[in-house]
Amino acid sequence: MPTRALTPRLARTFALALALALASGLAACGGAATSPAASRSTAAATVTAPVPAAASTARAGDRTPYTSFPREGSRLILPGPIVFATGGATLDQEASAAALWFLHDYLVAWPQITLLRIEGHGDQAGDDALMLTGERALQVGLWLVDRGVACDRLMAAAFGDTKPVASADTPEGRARNRRIEAVDAQLRGKAIGGMPVDGSAPAAIMVCE
Repeated sequence: MPTRALTPRLARTFALALALALASGLAACGGAATSPAASRSTAAATVTAPVPAAASTARAGDRTPYTSFPREGSRLILPGPIVFATGGATLDQEASAAALWFLHDYLVAWPQITLLRIEGHGDQAGDDALMLTGERALQVGLWLVDRGVACDRLMAAAFGDTKPVASADTPEGRARNRRIEAVDAQLRGKAIGGMPVDGSAPAAIMVCE
Protein backbone atom coordinates (compact mmCIF):
# COMPACT_ATOMS: atom_id res chain seq x y z
CA MET A 1 0.00 0.00 0.00
CA PRO A 2 1.47 3.41 -0.93
CA THR A 3 2.39 5.76 1.88
CA ARG A 4 -0.44 8.24 2.38
CA ALA A 5 0.57 11.87 2.12
CA LEU A 6 -0.38 14.34 4.81
CA THR A 7 -3.75 15.89 4.01
CA PRO A 8 -3.82 19.68 3.70
CA ARG A 9 -5.91 19.84 6.85
CA LEU A 10 -3.42 17.79 8.86
CA ALA A 11 -0.52 19.80 7.51
CA ARG A 12 -2.22 23.08 8.36
CA THR A 13 -3.20 21.85 11.82
CA PHE A 14 0.29 20.71 12.61
CA ALA A 15 1.79 23.92 11.25
CA LEU A 16 -0.60 25.91 13.44
CA ALA A 17 0.33 23.87 16.52
CA LEU A 18 3.98 24.50 15.77
CA ALA A 19 3.45 28.22 15.21
CA LEU A 20 1.61 28.53 18.52
CA ALA A 21 4.38 26.64 20.28
CA LEU A 22 7.04 28.88 18.76
CA ALA A 23 5.06 31.98 19.71
CA SER A 24 4.88 30.73 23.29
CA GLY A 25 8.59 30.06 23.44
CA LEU A 26 8.05 26.33 23.90
CA ALA A 27 9.91 25.23 20.81
CA ALA A 28 13.37 26.52 21.70
CA CYS A 29 15.78 23.85 20.52
CA GLY A 30 19.03 25.12 21.95
CA GLY A 31 20.43 28.03 19.99
CA ALA A 32 19.28 30.13 17.08
CA ALA A 33 16.96 28.59 14.53
CA THR A 34 18.59 27.56 11.32
CA SER A 35 17.24 28.13 7.85
CA PRO A 36 14.71 25.58 6.56
CA ALA A 37 17.19 24.16 4.08
CA ALA A 38 19.90 23.80 6.69
CA SER A 39 17.68 22.38 9.41
CA ARG A 40 16.23 19.43 7.46
CA SER A 41 17.58 16.12 8.68
CA THR A 42 20.04 14.62 6.20
CA ALA A 43 19.71 10.94 7.07
CA ALA A 44 17.01 8.36 7.68
CA ALA A 45 15.38 8.40 11.11
CA THR A 46 15.79 5.09 12.91
CA VAL A 47 15.51 3.42 16.25
CA THR A 48 18.44 1.31 17.36
CA ALA A 49 16.91 -2.09 18.12
CA PRO A 50 17.90 -4.93 15.74
CA VAL A 51 15.45 -5.98 13.03
CA PRO A 52 14.26 -9.60 13.18
CA ALA A 53 14.98 -10.99 9.71
CA ALA A 54 11.64 -12.77 9.37
CA ALA A 55 9.60 -9.84 10.61
CA SER A 56 11.25 -7.21 8.44
CA THR A 57 9.37 -8.28 5.32
CA ALA A 58 6.15 -9.37 7.06
CA ARG A 59 2.79 -8.56 5.49
CA ALA A 60 -0.68 -8.72 6.94
CA GLY A 61 -1.49 -12.03 5.26
CA ASP A 62 1.69 -14.02 5.86
CA ARG A 63 2.94 -13.05 9.28
CA THR A 64 2.54 -14.16 12.87
CA PRO A 65 1.08 -11.33 14.97
CA TYR A 66 3.17 -10.04 17.85
CA THR A 67 2.03 -11.18 21.29
CA SER A 68 4.85 -9.81 23.46
CA PHE A 69 5.29 -6.07 23.88
CA PRO A 70 8.33 -5.13 25.97
CA ARG A 71 8.44 -1.67 27.53
CA GLU A 72 10.72 0.61 29.46
CA GLY A 73 8.26 2.39 31.71
CA SER A 74 5.55 3.65 29.35
CA ARG A 75 7.79 3.53 26.28
CA LEU A 76 7.46 0.56 23.93
CA ILE A 77 10.69 -1.12 22.83
CA LEU A 78 10.28 -1.43 19.08
CA PRO A 79 11.63 -4.60 17.42
CA GLY A 80 13.16 -2.77 14.48
CA PRO A 81 13.73 0.61 12.84
CA ILE A 82 11.19 3.05 11.50
CA VAL A 83 12.86 4.49 8.42
CA PHE A 84 12.09 7.49 6.23
CA ALA A 85 13.42 8.89 2.98
CA THR A 86 16.52 10.99 3.53
CA GLY A 87 15.56 14.49 4.59
CA GLY A 88 11.81 13.84 4.25
CA ALA A 89 8.75 12.20 5.76
CA THR A 90 8.13 9.44 3.21
CA LEU A 91 7.82 6.24 5.20
CA ASP A 92 9.89 3.25 4.02
CA GLN A 93 7.29 0.57 4.68
CA GLU A 94 9.55 -2.34 3.74
CA ALA A 95 12.34 -1.37 6.12
CA SER A 96 9.86 -0.35 8.83
CA ALA A 97 7.52 -3.38 8.65
CA ALA A 98 8.59 -5.03 11.92
CA ALA A 99 8.08 -1.93 14.05
CA LEU A 100 4.89 -0.83 12.30
CA TRP A 101 3.14 -4.20 12.68
CA PHE A 102 4.38 -4.38 16.27
CA LEU A 103 2.56 -1.10 17.02
CA HIS A 104 -0.53 -2.29 15.16
CA ASP A 105 -0.67 -5.57 17.07
CA TYR A 106 -0.03 -3.81 20.37
CA LEU A 107 -2.99 -1.48 19.91
CA VAL A 108 -5.21 -4.41 18.91
CA ALA A 109 -4.10 -6.47 21.93
CA TRP A 110 -4.32 -3.59 24.41
CA PRO A 111 -7.58 -1.69 23.80
CA GLN A 112 -7.29 -0.25 27.30
CA ILE A 113 -4.49 1.97 25.97
CA THR A 114 -6.75 4.74 24.75
CA LEU A 115 -3.98 7.06 23.58
CA LEU A 116 -0.57 6.20 22.18
CA ARG A 117 1.85 9.07 21.64
CA ILE A 118 4.03 8.66 18.54
CA GLU A 119 7.11 10.80 19.07
CA GLY A 120 9.32 12.14 16.32
CA HIS A 121 12.88 12.97 17.38
CA GLY A 122 15.69 14.50 15.34
CA ASP A 123 19.26 15.70 15.50
CA GLN A 124 19.03 19.32 14.38
CA ALA A 125 17.67 22.56 15.80
CA GLY A 126 15.24 24.89 14.06
CA ASP A 127 11.54 25.05 13.35
CA ASP A 128 11.81 23.26 9.99
CA ALA A 129 13.65 20.33 11.56
CA LEU A 130 11.07 20.27 14.36
CA MET A 131 8.27 20.18 11.79
CA LEU A 132 9.93 17.26 10.02
CA THR A 133 9.92 15.16 13.19
CA GLY A 134 6.20 15.82 13.56
CA GLU A 135 5.51 14.94 9.94
CA ARG A 136 7.33 11.65 10.40
CA ALA A 137 5.32 10.84 13.53
CA LEU A 138 2.13 11.64 11.62
CA GLN A 139 3.06 9.25 8.82
CA VAL A 140 3.38 6.42 11.33
CA GLY A 141 -0.03 7.32 12.72
CA LEU A 142 -1.58 7.40 9.26
CA TRP A 143 -0.13 3.97 8.46
CA LEU A 144 -1.82 2.59 11.58
CA VAL A 145 -5.14 4.29 10.79
CA ASP A 146 -5.05 2.79 7.28
CA ARG A 147 -4.91 -0.63 8.95
CA GLY A 148 -7.88 -0.14 11.22
CA VAL A 149 -6.55 1.64 14.31
CA ALA A 150 -8.92 4.36 15.51
CA CYS A 151 -7.37 7.75 14.85
CA ASP A 152 -8.50 9.10 18.22
CA ARG A 153 -6.09 6.65 19.90
CA LEU A 154 -3.07 8.23 18.22
CA MET A 155 -1.20 11.47 18.86
CA ALA A 156 1.73 12.69 16.77
CA ALA A 157 4.27 14.73 18.71
CA ALA A 158 7.21 16.72 17.36
CA PHE A 159 10.24 16.90 19.64
CA GLY A 160 12.93 17.98 17.19
CA ASP A 161 16.31 17.75 18.90
CA THR A 162 15.00 18.54 22.39
CA LYS A 163 15.40 15.00 23.80
CA PRO A 164 18.68 13.53 22.56
CA VAL A 165 19.71 10.04 23.67
CA ALA A 166 23.33 10.33 22.49
CA SER A 167 25.99 12.93 21.86
CA ALA A 168 25.46 15.01 18.72
CA ASP A 169 29.24 15.25 18.28
CA THR A 170 29.52 12.04 16.24
CA PRO A 171 27.62 10.65 13.24
CA GLU A 172 26.68 7.60 15.30
CA GLY A 173 25.23 9.78 18.05
CA ARG A 174 23.24 11.88 15.61
CA ALA A 175 21.88 8.72 13.98
CA ARG A 176 20.65 7.47 17.36
CA ASN A 177 18.95 10.79 18.00
CA ARG A 178 16.94 10.49 14.76
CA ARG A 179 14.22 8.14 15.87
CA ILE A 180 10.53 7.40 16.36
CA GLU A 181 9.33 6.37 19.80
CA ALA A 182 5.90 5.16 20.94
CA VAL A 183 4.72 5.94 24.45
CA ASP A 184 1.53 5.02 26.31
CA ALA A 185 -0.20 8.33 27.11
CA GLN A 186 -3.64 7.29 28.39
CA LEU A 187 -4.98 4.20 30.09
CA ARG A 188 -8.77 3.88 29.91
CA GLY A 189 -9.06 7.57 29.14
CA LYS A 190 -6.84 8.80 31.95
CA ALA A 191 -3.37 10.27 31.59
CA ILE A 192 -0.73 7.80 32.74
CA GLY A 193 1.16 8.93 35.82
CA GLY A 194 -0.62 12.26 35.74
CA MET A 195 1.76 13.38 32.99
CA PRO A 196 0.70 15.60 30.06
CA VAL A 197 -0.54 13.35 27.27
CA ASP A 198 1.60 15.25 24.76
CA GLY A 199 4.75 14.56 26.79
CA SER A 200 5.35 18.33 26.88
CA ALA A 201 6.29 18.20 23.21
CA PRO A 202 6.88 21.53 21.49
CA ALA A 203 4.02 20.65 19.13
CA ALA A 204 1.53 17.78 18.98
CA ILE A 205 -1.79 16.97 17.31
CA MET A 206 -4.23 14.10 17.21
CA VAL A 207 -3.97 11.95 14.07
CA CYS A 208 -7.73 12.27 13.34
CA GLU A 209 -8.44 14.30 10.23
